[in-house]
Amino acid sequence: MASITINTNLASLTAQRNLSAATSGMNTAMERLSTGFRINSGADDAAGSAVSTLMEAQISAYDVAESNATMGLSLLDTAEGILGIVGDYLQRIRDLTEQAANGTYGTSSMNAIRTEVQQRMLEINRLCEVIDFNGIKLLDGTSWAYTSNAGVNLQVSNNSGRPNIINLESSLFASAKCTALFITGEGRTNSEWYLRDGQTAGDANTMEFLTPALYARITGTAVELPNGTTYDYSHMEAIVDKTYDQYDSGTPETGVVNCITAICDAVYTDDSTAREFLQFIDDAIENVSDRTTLIGAYMNRVNSAVDAIDVQKENIVSANSSIKDADIAEESSNYIKYQILQQSTATLLSTANQTPSIALNLI
Repeated sequence: MASITINTNLASLTAQRNLSAATSGMNTAMERLSTGFRINSGADDAAGSAVSTLMEAQISAYDVAESNATMGLSLLDTAEGILGIVGDYLQRIRDLTEQAANGTYGTSSMNAIRTEVQQRMLEINRLCEVIDFNGIKLLDGTSWAYTSNAGVNLQVSNNSGRPNIINLESSLFASAKCTALFITGEGRTNSEWYLRDGQTAGDANTMEFLTPALYARITGTAVELPNGTTYDYSHMEAIVDKTYDQYDSGTPETGVVNCITAICDAVYTDDSTAREFLQFIDDAIENVSDRTTLIGAYMNRVNSAVDAIDVQKENIVSANSSIKDADIAEESSNYIKYQILQQSTATLLSTANQTPSIALNLI
C-alpha cells in the first residue's frame, strides 16, 4: 500500500534519475553529431578507441610514405630533365663532329666547329655541377649516393626493412659531365682513353689502337697501321706535352688529356681525328640514353608504389571509419528521443515535486 510521505519523495527521485539519464544521452548524441565521431573518448568504447588509435597512426604513416615517394619522383624528374638537355647537346656535338669528319672543312671552319663543341661541353659540365635536389648532387658524381655505391633509399611504406624501401641505384648519380662520359666509355681509363680495352701505354708498334689518329695527335707521334695508313702529327706539339687546366677552371698542368680543352684540341685537328671521336660521342649518348631509360623504369615503379599506398590507406581509413565514425541517422534519432524524454521527465518531475503538498489537505 502506497503512503503519503513528506521526507521521502520516491516519484521525484525516480524522475530525477530518468531526467539525468535522458540529459546524458542527449549530450552524448549532441557530441557525436557535432564531432561526427562515435568514439570521442576511451569511455565511449575502450577497445574500439585502442584499435582506432593504431589505425590513425598507420594512416598518418601512409601519408608520409606517399610524400616520400612523391619526393623521389621529383628527384627523378629533375635528373631526367637535365639528362634530356645533355642528350640534346651531345647530339649537336655529334652532328658537328660528323661535319668535321667530312674532310671538306678548312682550318677556320674546323676552328668554328671546335669552338661551338667546346662551349657545349662546358655547358654540359656546368649543368651537371650545379644541378641538385634538396642538397643531393645528381649528376656530377660527387654525391654520397654515388661515391658510397649506396644510392638513394625511398621509404615508401610504414615499417622498417628492405621490403619497405625502393633503392635508386648509385649509377643514376654518376657523373654526366662530358669528360666522364667520354673517358669511361668501353672501360677506358683517364690516361688511356684512346687505346683499346686492356691495352696500356707502351711501344706504339706493339699496341693495337682503338683510335690511332687520336693517339698520334695526343702523343705528337706518327702511327702507321698494317694497311699502310699513317697518321703523323710529329710536326705538332703533343697534347700530353701542352699545359692544360685539368678542370678548365683550376691550376694548369701538363700531361692532361681528358679535360675539355685538350679533347677538343686533339679531336678537331682534321677529319681523321674527328671521325674516330664519333664512337666516343656514341658511347656518351648511349650512356645518357640508358640512364634516362633506367630513370623512367624507376618512375614507373615509384608511381606503382604510390598507387599501392593509396589502396592500403583507403582500406585502413574505411576500417577506421566503421569503428570510430558516428552513424548520423542513428544519432539524430537518439538526440530527438532523449530530447523528448528530457522534456517529458522534467514535466513529470515538476508534478512529482508537488505530490507531498497533498499532505496539507489532511491537516
